[in-house]
Amino acid sequence: MRKQLYLWIVLLTYMPILVGCKSGAAEKTPEQLFAECSSGVVLIYCEYYYSLTLPTGQTMYFTGLDSDGDAENVTMDEDVIKRIKKAQTGTGFFIDSKGDIMTNRHVVDVSLDEVEAQEKIVASMRRERQTYIDSMEMARRAYAELQAKKNECYKYDYYGNMYTDNDMLQKINEVMTVVEARFNRWQQLCNFISANANPRGIKINTISKLGIAYNDTHVDSEDDFLGANACIVRKVSRKENTDLAIIQLKKKLTPEHAHIFDISGKVVREKQSKSFSEYFNQIFFGETATEEVEADELKIDQQLYMIGYNHGIAIAQTREGIKAQMTGGKITQLPDGERLLYSIPTMQGSSGSPVLDADGTLRGVNFAKATLNDDFNFGIPMNLIKNFLKE
Repeated sequence: MRKQLYLWIVLLTYMPILVGCKSGAAEKTPEQLFAECSSGVVLIYCEYYYSLTLPTGQTMYFTGLDSDGDAENVTMDEDVIKRIKKAQTGTGFFIDSKGDIMTNRHVVDVSLDEVEAQEKIVASMRRERQTYIDSMEMARRAYAELQAKKNECYKYDYYGNMYTDNDMLQKINEVMTVVEARFNRWQQLCNFISANANPRGIKINTISKLGIAYNDTHVDSEDDFLGANACIVRKVSRKENTDLAIIQLKKKLTPEHAHIFDISGKVVREKQSKSFSEYFNQIFFGETATEEVEADELKIDQQLYMIGYNHGIAIAQTREGIKAQMTGGKITQLPDGERLLYSIPTMQGSSGSPVLDADGTLRGVNFAKATLNDDFNFGIPMNLIKNFLKE
């Protein structure tokens, strides 16, 4: 009885001290954060081109649409387009043990809006048709002028005898043949465009391949991405303010060496309000009672870090393999639930990078520069990430 009373006295003595203590996740050094997390950050490679099937059945290939809506690098030979295909890189990070990787939508979703692309292609075709019509009109005029010029090939002497300049006549006929051939070709093209100018009759297909490479591995060609580390796009957000996607390794298994990022937005902390038994266990057995709570709200000037592949493989490539980079900055604007704004410097290729606080808690996904010529960048906050995962 006396021993039990002594234990309660000790417990009551230490309780006010414990109640007054606040505990949170311990801050880590940048070196610790990088060592812990970099294995879970991957370099994403995406290559792509498009096929276009016209209403009359012909199939062509192209690499994209320019600002005027014209198809780029059009060819009917798929082997040619495979050699000049487009490719882009970005960053992603593992979010579970099933090979799922979170990144930005614009890194991996290269599909065209079919309706918009159909309209742009038809508008481009109509502009081209008008060019052919204008060229045909010029050919008509040239042909008429050449026909009239033939009269100069015939001359008469004083006695009415006619002399023909056969050399000039031959040259005029040769030019007229060329003009006529061009006119006929332009007319054929006009007819071809007219037969295929129904936008809903045009079918556009995206042909793409996707793969990843790990930090500290050697990458010598696209096969190092698309071979054993090939991926598929599993989920894409269609919300304008949520530039997110999830890709998955085809083997559906996250490597054992890879760090998996916690995307819950919660942290494990010591309980601030404990029961008598929890205090007793903490004092006498060293068992600290913990609970999962939402991470604290971000504050102005709070330190953040980003791990990613700035400028893709160009900077990542080293003699020891590709290496991710870690950059840091501060919160420069209070989050509004739509985006984070921070002073972390980035380059093309860092899209999809995880943004962490000093505790190593995921706070967002990097997706865009504020302007092209500064070091202020936007990230997608945790609330939008959570909503995306629930979709």
